[in-house]
Amino acid sequence: MSNELGLTNGGDNKLDENFNYDKELWFTFKKGNCGFDCDGKHYIIGNPHTFTGRIAAYCPKKNVFFNMSFEEIDTMPITTEYWIKGYLSGNEPSPPVDEENDVLPASHVDYIHWEESIELFHKTGYWNSDDRNCDICDKRLLYSWTEFDCEDCLNQKK
Repeated sequence: MSNELGLTNGGDNKLDENFNYDKELWFTFKKGNCGFDCDGKHYIIGNPHTFTGRIAAYCPKKNVFFNMSFEEIDTMPITTEYWIKGYLSGNEPSPPVDEENDVLPASHVDYIHWEESIELFHKTGYWNSDDRNCDICDKRLLYSWTEFDCEDCLNQKK
């Protein structure tokens, strides 16, 4: 018996042989990003319900289920691109609120930070809701920034 993602109950991350996945929702990884050391098509399965923006996927070559982020994808057809656009839109974290649970005004520094983070989220598929600062200059990092150093400090390192 398998769960809604088609995984067997054995905890081995193997896909149930009777599970049907959409063969139109394929993608390939950027070089070096596939932890399974394989190339070729991988398939989107759905929402793994782990972290905001993460995507459940399937590797037919290794017959294994895994979670990944949008920024790890190299190539994909338009069907996959639009599935991901809709998925990330639906996964957008709520805007910041005040003590009375009202959304902060668009001019508020926290709202602006959230809005910039949402824009980047649609490029990375990554969201860390912790307040984080650059390890070098202490600049506040966007929630969807994947590095530990801000963009300015990373560029200075190069």
